[in-house]
Amino acid sequence: MATKKTVKKTAKKAAKKAVKKTAKKELPPRVEKQKLPVGKGPITYTTSNTFKASVSKVWDAATKREHLIKYFLDDMRGSFDKPGTVEWYWKEWGWMPVEVVKYVKNKELVIQAQEMMGGKYKTTIRYEILRKDNKTIFRVHESGYRSKDLKSAFMMCEGWTEFHCYLKAHLMGVDLRKAG
Repeated sequence: MATKKTVKKTAKKAAKKAVKKTAKKELPPRVEKQKLPVGKGPITYTTSNTFKASVSKVWDAATKREHLIKYFLDDMRGSFDKPGTVEWYWKEWGWMPVEVVKYVKNKELVIQAQEMMGGKYKTTIRYEILRKDNKTIFRVHESGYRSKDLKSAFMMCEGWTEFHCYLKAHLMGVDLRKAG
């Protein structure tokens, strides 16, 4: 006959085994996420638009110089598909370097740039493109604005919203620079 002590020990061991087995079955495998650099500030926003055009057409129009200089930039040096720095140019503001952090063609582009309203620190800009319900969804996420720079973040959010609209007009064959 087993003593109370022996029964308790056996029950404890069985319970531990059962918990381990259950935990292994119920927990999903651990997936390591790639850590991307982000600005140090807490303000983040996303702008988005949908397009009838294919993912590759939207991607090319959003990332290639030949398109960008027709609706967004006055000039551009470099290419996003190569590591390093790309430079954007506007007559009003001059050259602005953007560092390519990640490039996955037709899917994702991550760049870092000086905060545009004062240039005191860097923000992270992420392009995300996907196809859903026969539409291409293009999102721009920007992060890293400091709390005291809420006005700058709103102005840049407005700028990326305009970027989406100009891009859509460009894909439809409308040149908004000449229309105004």
